[in-house]
Amino acid sequence: MTTPHFHDGNGFDSDLVLRVEQLYKKFCRSLKHSMYYGVSDSARSMLGLGFSTDRLRTNEFWALEDVGFELRRGETLGVIGANGSGKSTLLRLITGIYPPDSGRIALTGRIGALIAVGAGFHPHMTGRENIYLNGTILGMTRREINRRLDEIIDFADIEEFLDAPVSTYSSGMRVRLGFAIAINCEPDILLVDEILAVGDAGFQLKCFDKIGQLRKNGVATMLVSHNLQHIAMFCRKVLLLDHGRAEYCGDIETGLSRYKQHFAAVFGASGEIEKITTGTNECRILAVEFRPVLADNRIRLNTGDDLEIIVHYEATQDILDVELSMLLELNLPTPQYFQVTNRTFSRSVDLTRGAGFVCMKIRRISLNNIGAYLYFSIARNNRTEIIVWWRKIPVFVAGNALSVGWSHFDVEFETGSSAAERAGY
Repeated sequence: MTTPHFHDGNGFDSDLVLRVEQLYKKFCRSLKHSMYYGVSDSARSMLGLGFSTDRLRTNEFWALEDVGFELRRGETLGVIGANGSGKSTLLRLITGIYPPDSGRIALTGRIGALIAVGAGFHPHMTGRENIYLNGTILGMTRREINRRLDEIIDFADIEEFLDAPVSTYSSGMRVRLGFAIAINCEPDILLVDEILAVGDAGFQLKCFDKIGQLRKNGVATMLVSHNLQHIAMFCRKVLLLDHGRAEYCGDIETGLSRYKQHFAAVFGASGEIEKITTGTNECRILAVEFRPVLADNRIRLNTGDDLEIIVHYEATQDILDVELSMLLELNLPTPQYFQVTNRTFSRSVDLTRGAGFVCMKIRRISLNNIGAYLYFSIARNNRTEIIVWWRKIPVFVAGNALSVGWSHFDVEFETGSSAAERAGY
């Protein structure tokens, strides 16, 4: 293991903003032992006596062990793993809240961090006062805060409560204010922990739209989340942590597949259909049609049937490079086959001016009595602008008893300038 911990830009190429190498961090399960180790280590350090950080003492454990990765400008890295895998600890090490026991973190530029509800806020100070306090913590000057104040207030949408103590804010209001400050400090790296789950769906979409805009401007983002749909839609890479170790760092599809296999995660196990059909100024959504029809918020088919989703729209102009995405999640019903297969399909298309349709078709479904959840979205500009987003649509396909551990299907996409072009419509 290496020893020094530093924050600088030495050795970086023009695109690299963060490098983590052989990072180790340990904690103690016992308060008594933790206090003793803290006093002992501080005393030895003051006396100039060395002490080992590469071994565990009684009741200690590795929260992070030999973790390393790189992050470049404009990249969005999703950090996933079970509770206790070290995700939040990693972010706290990067921000300097915790010192590492070994390894190094090299970064360049300013960090905007949102890693705890109300972190950096004084509960008895007003929202306005906390903007200046939190902005200063993030490295902003008073002049920068004054210049950005209106944008922060507008994004947080708390103008009515701006001069009220933060202690009177709901958790959602504190998250909105914290995120608004973090994104307006002109960060080079944005760190976002699971706390975005506190906000409502509209605010989450607003945050992810902003993250997409920052990404286009070269801001690198690390997003910690248990919501794998958010990770799949908004990240280009994924870091999978397991018991403090980096199990995988790379493309989204492989990372999510390994996560689900390793932790036997059942994605979207319960709940109602969630849908955000926003449309845009250039593209208005007229209707979303299912074949077979959506009955009782469910889709029921027989083995070998096709499933179609037809989105009818009206565009004021030609819209280029629209991304169509579809995700079907499956979970096997018996413990010995408790695995998840996850196939995500996407394609870029152009939407023509006027009335038109987009058809996403799953052909020849063979799930063999396995329950599934369907997700689909239509987005623009590298998913920074959502046109349609539906998730957690229950699908049941009747069939024979399960004979193999995996099911199969094919996906096709179709677009047209009018609904009449579709045969049988």
